[in-house]
Amino acid sequence: MGLEKLLYLQGVGAEFIDCFGNHVHISPNDRKGILTSMCLAAHQSDVDGALSVLNDKFIEQRIHELDVAPWLKPIGAFQWTYVDEPYVELCLTEHFVGYIRLHLFSEQNESFRFQIHSSQLTAIGDYKTNDCLYIKYHFLLNEHQNNAIGLGYHQLTCSLDSDNHVTEYLCQLMLAPRQAYSGSLSEPLSSVRYHQQATTGNFSLSKKANLWGISTQLYSIKSESQWGVGDFNDLQKLIVFSAEQGADFILLNPLHALDLPSHISPYSPDDRRRLNPLYIHIESVKEYDSVKHVLSTPDWQMNKHKLFDNSLLDYAEVYALKQRVFCLLFDTFIEENQSALTDRFQAFSDFKKQHEQALQQYADWQVGHHKEDSCQGTFSNPDFWCYLQFVATSQLSLCQLTAKSVGMSIGLIRDMAVGASPTGSEVQQNADYFCANANIGAPPDPFAPQGQNWGLAPMDPIKLQQLNFLHFKDLIRSNMQSCGGLRIDHVMGLLRLWWWPKNLSLGDGAYVYYPLDALLAILSLESQRAQCIVIGEDLGIVPPEIVQNLSNANIFSNELFYFSKQNDGFTSPEHYKRQSLMMLANHDVPTLSAWWHGNDIELRQQLNLINHQQQQEMLNERDHEKHQLIHLFCQKGILLFEGDINRIEFDEVLRAWLQLSASGNSSLYSVQLEDLICETMPVNIPGTWKEYPNWRRRLSMSLEHITTSDAIKQRLSVINHSRVTDAQFDQ
Repeated sequence: MGLEKLLYLQGVGAEFIDCFGNHVHISPNDRKGILTSMCLAAHQSDVDGALSVLNDKFIEQRIHELDVAPWLKPIGAFQWTYVDEPYVELCLTEHFVGYIRLHLFSEQNESFRFQIHSSQLTAIGDYKTNDCLYIKYHFLLNEHQNNAIGLGYHQLTCSLDSDNHVTEYLCQLMLAPRQAYSGSLSEPLSSVRYHQQATTGNFSLSKKANLWGISTQLYSIKSESQWGVGDFNDLQKLIVFSAEQGADFILLNPLHALDLPSHISPYSPDDRRRLNPLYIHIESVKEYDSVKHVLSTPDWQMNKHKLFDNSLLDYAEVYALKQRVFCLLFDTFIEENQSALTDRFQAFSDFKKQHEQALQQYADWQVGHHKEDSCQGTFSNPDFWCYLQFVATSQLSLCQLTAKSVGMSIGLIRDMAVGASPTGSEVQQNADYFCANANIGAPPDPFAPQGQNWGLAPMDPIKLQQLNFLHFKDLIRSNMQSCGGLRIDHVMGLLRLWWWPKNLSLGDGAYVYYPLDALLAILSLESQRAQCIVIGEDLGIVPPEIVQNLSNANIFSNELFYFSKQNDGFTSPEHYKRQSLMMLANHDVPTLSAWWHGNDIELRQQLNLINHQQQQEMLNERDHEKHQLIHLFCQKGILLFEGDINRIEFDEVLRAWLQLSASGNSSLYSVQLEDLICETMPVNIPGTWKEYPNWRRRLSMSLEHITTSDAIKQRLSVINHSRVTDAQFDQ
């Protein structure tokens, strides 16, 4: 009985519904193994007989800590409530008689004082332990205060005055909105636009034209000005070009700092709060003018240009070359600015103060991580790593400013990975928040019989709450900088994540549940403050209990064309979810050209991921899906064709595909840059590592050719035209 209660308190799940709707029960041994992983100290991960940690004494102590102790303190260290119904939760003994005084000091430097006698409180719950009854109360602040208390993280002092004895307790009270920011996506027709239509006698409903954009893996972009990897200058050029075609946003891969050059997946980051310095555009750095004469020499330029023609990104060469340049730039920065205390150096100092602990953690970690490297001692200076973040942050900020200045409604949409590398700076420098004895992934299913282990460290939901969600707040806040939207990878992680124990003797894993309501409240507050829309990547096994919560919080769903199907084929566009981003394809599925021609199936066979029989079965199924797609085109009047569908020119199929999917009901729509240029090779094949060079493919067409291509402009014109869906009626 005690073990089962502790499993519940720790959030270890007992059952779930799989991708086929089957009810799956998680075995008691697997649940106990995950509980053991959670309760073991990090240094105990390899101890023999690890299950012995869950003895009766430990279970009793842990239950007391999680279930009983919160009742013994009158007010918790962190509380949250919605701003339109603010309250404070108090726990008092049944015999308490006296006054409760609350002093709230808001983020806006406003002071609010409340006083109430215990006899005026209304009980909402109770708990009895050691023959003592504790009563839980909600004290509604708006019933005792005329002035509204605004959004934010406020400091609260609670004083209990009983028998002339005063005891004080401190609490952070978060007042959150009920929904995330949605900007123009939920706003009525603007007065300017209404006036324009009124003067012509034509009125439209308050439904806006749907927004669309281009998604891209920034590192994969190839241009003549870069140093072997796509950078923020390329992003600026793509922004301007896309806006000219009518796009409202650019959806990016995660820009997180990586443990380069060995760990290159943007979804396995070193630190999600920091940017990857490889995206810095060297010629745009202020110090470049002072070192231009060095970098313009034949040797440097030869090293730069030989990287241009590579079809695969050579991270080792690019990293080595750009790090050498960064050393030159930093040394010049120090020489020209530090002793003179220039405005630029002051801006750098302000940047370090603004980012404080998280930036210092990253810099210190990098110094230790590169202690064997040599760059004239530069790598051993924490300010070198801070400088790279200073430059990268300013260049990314300029990209978002450019996007807004050229008329994009949203601008950049960033992507945040679901976890971080267990050996990286984020986890190692914030070990109190993470479980060192487990990795996150996905449970076994028919597509991956062994399950998926992503090798990422999970945040511990208990530690997260006990530490007042500080790391989660910092994580969200940093990823909402310099953008108009944030896509959260595997958003189901706000509710639950599948944990794999690192100790193989501890079983095959289980779901671990997180405080969804609190995480959504923090996400909504940070979203409103940053004026940043939120998109939740909810592909895969989506538990029904999270769907409505995300919708209520105004978080956009993320649909993928390939997976949007009904019994008779692909979903008709009028049935797309309104509150969603429809992606025609993404980094985990074949490109459109590869899908149509079956190149992805052939590649899987070449890599020995499937056998000949499986290949034939997949080709037959693909042929069936292609006929369903063409049938939908014809049904919607987009394409008129009879006969062998393989005789249709792919460009014609692509244009029909773009028109169909872009005309859908979703508020947001995106197409990959890879699909606009008809790439056939994937950027990533899930489940592969040694078999395929994931995350290294560069685009086969340069950015210069993309932005001058009439064919690509025509394809984007199809999208832009299809996204104008305002219903018109005459006055």
